[in-house]
Amino acid sequence: GLWFLNVNQSYFMAAFFFISAYFCPKSMDRKGFRRFVEDKLVRLGGGFLLYSLLLGPIMILFCRAYGGYPVSYEFYVGPPWFILWLLNFTLIYAVIAQFAAPVKMNMPHPVILLLFGAFLSAAFYGVAVGVPQEWQFLGNVIGWAYVIGLYIPFFTAGIIAGRNDWMKSVEEMETWCVWMLRTIVVGFWILMFCLVGGLLSFIPNFNVDMNLAQNLAAPLYAVAMTLALIQFFHQYFNGTPPSKIAKSAGAA
Repeated sequence: GLWFLNVNQSYFMAAFFFISAYFCPKSMDRKGFRRFVEDKLVRLGGGFLLYSLLLGPIMILFCRAYGGYPVSYEFYVGPPWFILWLLNFTLIYAVIAQFAAPVKMNMPHPVILLLFGAFLSAAFYGVAVGVPQEWQFLGNVIGWAYVIGLYIPFFTAGIIAGRNDWMKSVEEMETWCVWMLRTIVVGFWILMFCLVGGLLSFIPNFNVDMNLAQNLAAPLYAVAMTLALIQFFHQYFNGTPPSKIAKSAGAA
């Protein structure tokens, strides 16, 4: 339902950009600029074109034929817009890395990262209300508020994290920080559930716009959820020997 959509869409694509970027620096070091770019063009560009030129149009043709509508071929981007923009970000990183010195930076304390998430909330909200609606989906993205307030910052953070091995800091996170992050995440779930279900309407003169709440809370929630999720999987699914889930993920 709408609740499930909100609690996932507010973080998961940002987490994907972060994780994808995390492995870029070491991959660049190992392969060099040319092989790195060629590899991304094949893996990401090839996958994007396969869907947009073949699989997506076939799906549209089938749906139109099944519904009795006129059948015609059309280029269809669909969900792989993420692959296209991941390719864009990756190529931009590859070029910048040729002349810019690597950023040496230990992982900030989780509280500092949450404060940064609050700052991103202001950027997210500003773009959401300041950019005309007809421009929000330029470039086949799901909204430039997400690009500016989540995807670019998280991809950039992933590059810095991968260069400086931030995962080690996540593994060693203090217990109180772990539970603080989990509490924020569950609090957001409850807030969204109450807003979607109208469960706060009994409070006199209390009227919260769900879009406003989501625009302001999304980046803060995304930071907390991403950190909490990585820590959770490390704690419970990163044992020795690896769990079946970890083995399957590695094989994929």
